[in-house]
Formats: sequence, C-alpha cells, structure tokens
Amino acid sequence: MTDLYPLNPLCPQSSTNEWPTLDPAALHGLAGQIVADLAPNTEADPVAVLLTLLTGFGAAVGRGPHALAGGAQHPGRLFTVLVGDTAKARKGTSWQQSRRVLAIADRTFTEGRVLGGFGSGESMVDALADEADRRLLVVEPEWARLLAVGRRDGSTLSPLMRQAWDGDRLAVRSRGAGVVAADGAHVAVLGHVTAEELRAKLVETEVANGYANRHLFVLVRRSKLLPTGGSTDTNATDQAGRRLRDALLAARKIGTVCRTQAAEAEWADLYYRMAEDEPGGLLGSIIARDAAQVLRLSLIYSLIDGRREIDTEHVRAAWAVWGYCRESARIIFGDSLGNPIADRLLTAIRGAGAEGLTGREQDRALSGHANKAQIDNARDELERHGLAVTVTESTGGRPTVRTIAAQHADKADKADKAPRRSSVSTEIHTMHDGSPPPDDSYFYDEETA
Repeated sequence: MTDLYPLNPLCPQSSTNEWPTLDPAALHGLAGQIVADLAPNTEADPVAVLLTLLTGFGAAVGRGPHALAGGAQHPGRLFTVLVGDTAKARKGTSWQQSRRVLAIADRTFTEGRVLGGFGSGESMVDALADEADRRLLVVEPEWARLLAVGRRDGSTLSPLMRQAWDGDRLAVRSRGAGVVAADGAHVAVLGHVTAEELRAKLVETEVANGYANRHLFVLVRRSKLLPTGGSTDTNATDQAGRRLRDALLAARKIGTVCRTQAAEAEWADLYYRMAEDEPGGLLGSIIARDAAQVLRLSLIYSLIDGRREIDTEHVRAAWAVWGYCRESARIIFGDSLGNPIADRLLTAIRGAGAEGLTGREQDRALSGHANKAQIDNARDELERHGLAVTVTESTGGRPTVRTIAAQHADKADKADKAPRRSSVSTEIHTMHDGSPPPDDSYFYDEETA
C-alpha cells in the first residue's frame, strides 16, 4: 500500500495544491467509526466515504424524522456532489464502499430505491408516482449530464429537482395520462463530476434559480494506492451494517427532532456566523443555503447516533462537514462571478499582469465570445465586486484607458492614472474622417478622456 497522504489518512493534505482539511469533529460517532474501519482497505477519499454514507443514510431513513426551521420541515435529505480533481479521484469507489454497509442496513432500499440519473423530470416523477415507497437516491456518475438535461428547452428536471430538495409535491403533465404526481417524495442525490467539468458547465441559470446552492460540493481525491485492490473486512462491514440498521429502525419512529439546550446555544453562535458569511459572487450564491444544509447534516448525525435530539456533538460534526464543503466551493469557484463573460474577462486581465488590458485588448481577448456592450457590462461587474479597476493614463495626447486586476491596483495608483467612472457609454467615437481614433479611447465616453 502506498499512502498518498501520510500526514493523516482521514484528512488528506497536499503540499503542492490548495486543498480543504476535514475537521476531526466530522468523524463523530458511528459514521466516523465506519469511515475509519473502511479507510485502510480502499483508495477512496475518506471524506467521500463519509459524505456518501451520510447522504445514503439520510435517503434510506425517509422523510419521517425531521427538524424544523421557519415552519419548514428539514428531513435528512441531501444533494451531494463529489468533485474530483481528476477522473481518477475514486468517486465511484466511495459509493461502492458505503453501499455495502447500507445494503446490510436496508437491502430493500439499496436494491429497489437507488436509481441512476434521469433523462427528464417526467421520468423521475414516474419512478415515484406508482410506488408505495417514495424514497429515492439518485446516483449520477456523470452529474454534469443532469445540468445538460435541465438546460434543454422545455425540460422540467431542474425545477422538479429543486422541489424535491424542498419536499414539495412533484407533478408533471404526461401525454395521455394527464397530470402525474408524487406526494410525500423523499429524494436525495449523489453525483460525481470533475472540477473541470463543473467549472465549465455550471452556468448562470443554475446559480440564479437556486438549483446549485441546494447541493453540497465536496472536493475528493484518491487517498492511497492499493495495487492489489485492497481487502474487505467482512466482520467490520457486517457489524457496521447491523448498527446502521438499528439506527434506521429507531429513527423511523421519530417525528420532529429538536436540539438540546446546549445545542441551541451552539447553533445560535453558528447561525450568526453563517448570516455574516457573504463573500459575494458565485461563491456567495453557492453557499446561500448554509443554515439549511448544516441543520440537515446535524439531524442525520443525531439519527445515526440513535438519538431523538440533536446535541452539541451533532451540531459540531455538521459544522465540520459544512466547513469542508464551503472550503471546497471556495477552491472550486474562487472569486468567479457566475457570469461567463465577466469570468473570462477577469482571467484575461489577470493574465496581463500589472499592465492590465486596454479596451481594444479586452475586445480581442473576448473576440467571438461577447460584443462591446457585453464587455462593458462585464467590466462594470468586475469593478463593482472589487476585482478590477479601470484607470485613465496620461500619454501626452488622448489618454489611454486600461483595466487592471485588483491585486495590481497599487501600481496603478503610483502611476499618472485616475480611476474612471464605472458606468460606460456604448457609444463608439470616431475621427472626423469616420475612422476609429489611434488609441483605445473609442471604448469609453468622452467624459473619461
């Protein structure tokens, strides 16, 4: 066995690339014990095994046990996306490990209520409408495919998935069958995607409509090399499965789950911290449902522990998982704005270093991807978020206007430059003979010159 992360096999580290660290509090109770038992015999990231196990248990337990927030019920229903830094991150392996334990706990669920990704929203409702068992775990090894399906004209998949996360009634119109509906559905999602695919295919629509922030994005990678494939500790797996079965049976007898007094104090402190966590941009949109996600995670931890109340250790475990997911999102999406034109422009401006890009250079950088008005709007958005500054530069003639990345703004301040106003005109100025002026000022309003 070659351990790729010798510092701590349960908390992968990297000396060369930025990577989130899992707070040991996340490895609380039975869930943590199962991860520890499985870790030596699999190449899967322990974080992936943990999140897969929590998601699977939350789906298997059903919508009966729930916590309340603002009058809304929050059962242990998670939409989790494992994001591999490469295609060799062993995302699927983590599901195979967790599934063995879940199969011992509830074979009816793993054999009948775990399905592959859907080609439409209608197919998802069909899978639920005629079943007495309304639990469903959607396992999608190519999660980016769901994004593509949801983007098709007339597709109902995205709105139905949002309703499923919320626990609303799912209904679609079907040819010849009128309205097909599923009440009381309990749908969880486990998706796999590479970081490159996610950055490329998650577009502004999924961010704006709240589809993206209903998901937990979790960076995972191969934890070690096992040339012989590892071995299975059958006794440990059987014991873990039996303990998980007991927890499932006990949890299904519970309705509303409340926090203990000590947990309430812990939760109040974290709630204020989450309320103040507003990084803006795409990251801000992705983490917007932090309180609901932490609440659901804390519920799952308490149910796995066989408890009828959420205690401090469950809140802390949930917060540790959220911390990893939040840091994963920051690394994946960085300071992206979710506007593909603005993000592409920011990349070009940063690539230009301290010199920045003039208006003409920005146009060339985005040639074929955006028109002038779109570039102007994208540049304004970068300035509003403090990611770039546009300045005028004295040249002895008509001033040159250029945009510089925020990290190089100090150089701009030292030069003979002054910030221009953020609002730009779409008017293109010309010389007396009708040709463009020799510099880049035609991109901007005369007032900036």
